[in-house]
Amino acid sequence: YIFIILNFLQLEFLTPLEEEILMKGIDSISWDQSQSGRRKQNYGPKCNFKKKRLAPGDFKGFPEFSKFVQDKFKNVDILENYETIEQCSLEYDPSRGASIDPHIDDCWVWGERIVTVNLLEDSVLTMTRFSGELTRYNLLDVSTYSPVLDEKGHLIERPLSLDAYEITCSKTTAATHQHCLAPYSNFSPNINRDSVDIFDDCSDSDKADIVVRIPMPKRSLLVLYGQARYSWEHSVFREDIPSRRVCLAYREFTPPFLKGGRCADKGLEILKRSKEFWGHEPIINTQ
Repeated sequence: YIFIILNFLQLEFLTPLEEEILMKGIDSISWDQSQSGRRKQNYGPKCNFKKKRLAPGDFKGFPEFSKFVQDKFKNVDILENYETIEQCSLEYDPSRGASIDPHIDDCWVWGERIVTVNLLEDSVLTMTRFSGELTRYNLLDVSTYSPVLDEKGHLIERPLSLDAYEITCSKTTAATHQHCLAPYSNFSPNINRDSVDIFDDCSDSDKADIVVRIPMPKRSLLVLYGQARYSWEHSVFREDIPSRRVCLAYREFTPPFLKGGRCADKGLEILKRSKEFWGHEPIINTQ
């Protein structure tokens, strides 16, 4: 297990046989074209991040062949109480110049833990400091809900009422996670202001030039959280795709969409559907 800038990497999360079973199932389902040369298979609700609209759409759960992956999450401490509400298969093929540009996953609806299971080929996730406006990626929303993990990756016990976080959390917790209580004008996307930043001694201009390279070996599990989730953009370069690579990306809800949150009514049906797993008829190649 490896922790660096608040991410978690577990090597050989899957066995070679599990990887083979998973890929057989994935390739038995048709792919949709995505951006930057990627192809995808997406299972999750319909989201409009700009207008902040969420609907179940045609989401009916996840393919049965992939259920064992989510079952294995239950044995990973950092994924305690993780409820998958989106699963996306992403294919990177060098013949199409596949890559993904620097970005931060949306912070209005997608929760703190960004999970990736890597298949077929080793690759690298490139992390660069985010220095843009906090209106991007709905980063301002991070100040409106409580963190899920502390800086050591341990689950923080949620208050009974998520909307009453300022009232119900302990003074110690409130001091440690000031971003939950701070007004927007003082908000920093760092998940923990009291946590140690190994780049604190660098000037702002030097920080802008810092690049962190995180290995993503095949069959590994990667979890981004905390500063790695909110203060750094992540990307995958074309040159880091030597041959076909597939990954499974998983998302959870932010606290407002969970039980007790102010948007819990919007999340309830999606959470219900996320517990379903369905079979499918494999694609028959007649050529």
